Amino acid sequence: LFETCWSQFPRPCANSEGLRTKECCPVWSGDGSPCGALSGRGFCADVSVSDEPNGPQYPHSGIDDRERWPLAFFNRTCRCAGNYGGFNCGECRFGYWGSNCAEYRESVRRNIMSMSTTEQQKFISYLNLAKNTINPDYVITTGTRAEMGDNGESPMFSDINTYDLFVWIHYYVSRDTFLGGPGNVWRDIDFAHESAAFLPWHRVYLLHWEHEIRKITGDFNFTIPYWDWRDAQSCEVCTDNL
Repeated sequence: LFETCWSQFPRPCANSEGLRTKECCPVWSGDGSPCGALSGRGFCADVSVSDEPNGPQYPHSGIDDRERWPLAFFNRTCRCAGNYGGFNCGECRFGYWGSNCAEYRESVRRNIMSMSTTEQQKFISYLNLAKNTINPDYVITTGTRAEMGDNGESPMFSDINTYDLFVWIHYYVSRDTFLGGPGNVWRDIDFAHESAAFLPWHRVYLLHWEHEIRKITGDFNFTIPYWDWRDAQSCEVCTDNL
């Protein structure tokens, strides 16, 4: 489930062909096969989503693109084997490293107040770099699936920098739902915060953000620090720069 959720809109699939076929199984450059199948990294498979009914906070069906995600856009995606990950199985699952993703490393997340001034400034510089780097792997949608045409003839996707990509992901999952009908009603429906997925969704979201910053900086020991609100009075970088 999370493998397809955090991937959002991989660049190779954000086109008319991807929308028409509803398949997102990009080629892994390492062996030239979709999902790295020739190397045993993964294979293209039907997306499986829950058939459980919606909770009472969302008594609707067939209204929002996020329902039964990602079926409005793709119903076949890469299913990665072992410790492989990424939208084309060309990367490792979170926490794993190496050419065969066989090495496991634990990451230590630190309180930003325990970091030196130099370490704090490096963190800020990484965020600034993310704000000025167009993400090479993901794009965002600028319209609904219906607006893109029955056969995907009008794809609506846009480049975005790595920092704003994660601003957008959080917005996309928690924005209001358009219900239509008389008066074109909008309702405050939050898919990230009003369900049992609150904790696991945000955990994967944080790991994905961390992973993307590691890729653009080349610093694979980087971890996103946490901030204790009780330190607010003495944390300049927390309030002024983040």
